[in-house]
Amino acid sequence: FGGRARFAGSNQQSDAKSGRILHKAMTEVFPQLSKTRVDYCWGGLVDMSMDRMVHAGEQDGLFYSLGYSGHGVQMATHMGKQMAEYMNGTVAANPWSDLPFKRIPGHFGPPWFLPFAGGFYKFMDVIK
Repeated sequence: FGGRARFAGSNQQSDAKSGRILHKAMTEVFPQLSKTRVDYCWGGLVDMSMDRMVHAGEQDGLFYSLGYSGHGVQMATHMGKQMAEYMNGTVAANPWSDLPFKRIPGHFGPPWFLPFAGGFYKFMDVIK
């Protein structure tokens, strides 16, 4: 069970808090798991693209697949196979090849804007 529980940088305390949030959500969805122990919890940065779509292709001999927008476990596994086929010459194996790759204007370094984005979307959830 996973998801982006918090818009915060990854550290031991933040990851543990995210784990508690996700465990609560998991037992709300699956009440029969309420007594199930969770052995591991981890966190880190989530790879987000401007349009929240996967972007994959080749640039100057470097093949890439990124922008899983919080769905990396499933999509990265799938795209690993697809990109191997693409690199082997099967152009149709990359369903994202024609998707334009928009960058965040002025963004570089750590995602300093995530707490603000999280606050904005929490506010939007309240007023809707």
